[in-house]
Amino acid sequence: MWPLTAASAPVDLLETPVLRGRAGPDIAVVGGGPAGLTAATIAAQAGASVVVLDRFDWPGGMLGLQTQPLQGPGRGFSGATGLEIAGVLASDVRKAGAEVRSGVNVTAVAQHPKTSPTRLTWSVQFAGSDSPITAQAVVLATGSTEPLPRFDGSDLNGVMRAGDAQAALNIEGRRVGDRIVVVGSDNSGLLIAQNLLDAGAEVLAIVDESPQVEGRELNAAPLRDRGVEMLTSTRVVRAIGHDRFERVRVRSLAEEDGGRSRELGADALLFALRRFPDATLADSAGCPALDIDVLGGPTPVHDGGMATTKSGLFVCGDAAGVESGAVALETGRVAGLSAAVYLGFRHPLGHTVANQARGRLGFLRRGRRGGHRRTGIQALHREHRDFVR
Repeated sequence: MWPLTAASAPVDLLETPVLRGRAGPDIAVVGGGPAGLTAATIAAQAGASVVVLDRFDWPGGMLGLQTQPLQGPGRGFSGATGLEIAGVLASDVRKAGAEVRSGVNVTAVAQHPKTSPTRLTWSVQFAGSDSPITAQAVVLATGSTEPLPRFDGSDLNGVMRAGDAQAALNIEGRRVGDRIVVVGSDNSGLLIAQNLLDAGAEVLAIVDESPQVEGRELNAAPLRDRGVEMLTSTRVVRAIGHDRFERVRVRSLAEEDGGRSRELGADALLFALRRFPDATLADSAGCPALDIDVLGGPTPVHDGGMATTKSGLFVCGDAAGVESGAVALETGRVAGLSAAVYLGFRHPLGHTVANQARGRLGFLRRGRRGGHRRTGIQALHREHRDFVR
C-alpha cells in the first residue's frame, strides 16, 4: 500500500494477504492510475481477489500529480484536484478489499506455460524478482507515454518531459528551474504551467506548432493573465547551453512572420507533448494494435467490454487510447466488471454499473472531437470481431 519504496516492493509482494498461501490472485491489475484503481475496485466488489501492481510510489498515476482543480464531468469530481481524486480512488480500492503494491515495475505479461486450453493463466513478471505471479485474468491499465523529441541540444541537462518536472515538484518538493518554457499547449501543458507558477517559478511562454492553443480556454486564460506568452504556430529549433540548458531558439511558422526566429533565456525546457498509449505489455502478450491517430497512435485492439484478442486479458484507460481522465475512470469500470464476469463473478449492481459507464462514455465522447474518437474506437471493435471469428 502507498507509500512503499521501490526497493522493498518486489520482496514484499508475495507476502500480501491476497497472495499468501496461494498461486496468485484472480485478477492482476497493472497500473494504479484512475483506470486501474477503478477496475480493481469494481472487480473486488464482485468478489474477485485483486492485486494492483503500480510502478509509482503514489496513488493515481499522473492524475495524482495534479494540484489544480480539474473541470469537466466525471463522477462528481469536477472542481477537485487530481491529488484529491486519487485519494478518493485509493480509499475506494482499499474498502473493496483489493491489494495494492506500489513501486512495482511489471516487465512482461505472458501466458503461463501450464495454462489450461480452455482458460488461460497469465504470468506477470516484475523487475527485481525471478518469481512471477500468476493470475486468471489481467487488466492492463498502463496509461500513456510522454515523448521527448530529439533535436539539436535536446540532451542538455534541463531539457525534460513535463511529467518528470511535475513529479519532482509535487512528490519531491523540488522545482526544476526558475525560468521555464513549456512546449505543448494541450490541457496537460497548461495545467503544468499553472502548477509551476503557483510554486513560484516564472513561466515565460507556452510554445506550440498548432495555430491555436490546444487546451481549454479556461486553463489558458489564467496563464495569459499572469503574463505567460502563448507562442502558437511556433517550433522549437534548438536548445542552447554549455553544461546545461540556458536558452531556446524558436521559429515562427506563420507566413506573415517569414520564418522569424527568436531566443528565450530560461533554465528549464519542458515538453508536454501529445501522449501515446503505453502498449508495451499488451504487445509482449501478443495483442495486435491499430494505429489510430486520434487515440494517440498504436492502440491495442479491444472490444466494447475492454477485452483484448487474448482470453482473460483486458485493457483500459489511456492504454486503450489516450482520452481524458474521466474517460479513463469509465473504461476502468467496464474492464473491471468484464474481467470479473469472465471469471464467473457477479457484481451486485453489474447491469447498473455497465449501463451507467457506457452512458457516461457516450456523453464524454460527444461533439466533433468526440466523434473522431468514436470512429477510431469503432475501428478497434471491428478489428476485434474480425480477429476472434
